Amino acid sequence: MILHIIKRELFDHINSLRFVLTTVILLVLMFTNAWVHIKTHPENVRRYSNNITRNLDQLKDRAELYTLIRKGPGNLYKSPASLSFIADGDDAYLPSNIYSPGSWSKSGFGGRVRSNWWISYGSVNPDAKDLRPQATKIDWVFIITYLLSLIPLLFTFDSFSGERERGTLRLCLANPISRPTLLAGKFLGTLIAILIPFVFAVLVNLAVISTDSWTQLSTMDWGRLGIILLIAVSYAGIFIGLGLMISAGTREPRLSLIVVLLIWVTVVVFVPSTLGTLSTKWMPPLQTNDQFQAEKKLAIDENNTDYDEQIKKVKEKKLSGAQSKLQQLAKMPRENVSPEDIKAAQEEYNSVWQKDGNEELQIKSEFIKKDVEIRERFNRSHLDAQTAQIQSARAATRFSPAAIVQYALESMAGTGFNRHLQFLDNVHLYKKQFRQFIVDIDRTDNESLHLIGIPEGMSKKTVTIETIPKFEDKITFKDTFNSATLDLLLLVLLLVVFFSGAFLVFLRTEV
Repeated sequence: MILHIIKRELFDHINSLRFVLTTVILLVLMFTNAWVHIKTHPENVRRYSNNITRNLDQLKDRAELYTLIRKGPGNLYKSPASLSFIADGDDAYLPSNIYSPGSWSKSGFGGRVRSNWWISYGSVNPDAKDLRPQATKIDWVFIITYLLSLIPLLFTFDSFSGERERGTLRLCLANPISRPTLLAGKFLGTLIAILIPFVFAVLVNLAVISTDSWTQLSTMDWGRLGIILLIAVSYAGIFIGLGLMISAGTREPRLSLIVVLLIWVTVVVFVPSTLGTLSTKWMPPLQTNDQFQAEKKLAIDENNTDYDEQIKKVKEKKLSGAQSKLQQLAKMPRENVSPEDIKAAQEEYNSVWQKDGNEELQIKSEFIKKDVEIRERFNRSHLDAQTAQIQSARAATRFSPAAIVQYALESMAGTGFNRHLQFLDNVHLYKKQFRQFIVDIDRTDNESLHLIGIPEGMSKKTVTIETIPKFEDKITFKDTFNSATLDLLLLVLLLVVFFSGAFLVFLRTEV
């Protein structure tokens, strides 16, 4: 019996004007999305490849270990997502690379000291508007978020109210058909009717994209595409359930249409934008860039002061010893003091200023190490504060299914905020690996003082570019799925809630 209801519902939808319009609109949008992708994606891949090649060329000139720790491995670039046509993810607002902001040198009581390589993580919150879900480009997020919520409502607003007005609902239930069976049949029939044009449009989209040699989808990409289609099905099912619930609770199709349109505008358009904006008002203000720079500068200045004081103490101690030798020689009778003794004492006194001993080198190494730690710690803490604010805003906007599905699609496509956090984690791990490589190579040289960060304290052996660890920005299926897990669970929960709501309302409705 349920198959008969599904067939009847499917036949009614396929023979309607809204089905034809749905098919045309989805085809046009999906084709446009594919055409834009094959025009823009190759340039992104070429730019990424050129940047990687340039970095490798720079590494060839950094064969000396000290030069490598001072200049670093170069900029670290985020790889372009192969599924970026599915979700742009506001990548234009997120940094595409991690860079070293520059270098410094310090001259003073202890001679000249030069900085080592450190990284600046960039900003993930260039503008407050980015805390709101964005879907302005014609990608799958736009198509699914807006059309796969509106189309189900337009297909279901008169499912029960229209039949009730025509009197066919009473006749249908007069037959041995239970209400749950009728509801399930209408739900599945509508879902299939919506999926037919959507899947067809998706196939056209992928067929056009497959003509581009720059977009090569791997097995992992196809697996992620499968999850993305399940997300779209669940999202459409949520609004089918909502439309059936409204239709079952109203007696006139016109009233049902007004109600579903108001709900759609509120839930899909108004709520995500409004909650994203309001959440920024409720949150405690972030530290301004001036405050952040002032606080970091204070910590750096304290480190500089401590270094100057330590170097000064060591130099003064050595100077006093050399000076006392000169004084002793001056007190001795001239016939007992040779010119060589005076010259040696004078050279020892002068060398205190010109040459560093192991103690001074140790102080310099610790100073450089602490300077890098301070800069990266402050940069990371500032980034973490921005990240926490964005996470709070995303949690607030998840009251809308539209925001949930957008976040899930971005995660599975490997774009957007979660993808950027994964990129930052890759950078953090590589930073440790790169520095550990330098320490390990230095330890193999018995002639080195093993004082990382200063030329006098490190190995003079050269390293080959093949042995230097290279940064590879890769994501796995597990990474994308784990970041989307929360949103996937919320979509399934909402599907169950709205279908159950439609079931309860239909059971209590008089026909």
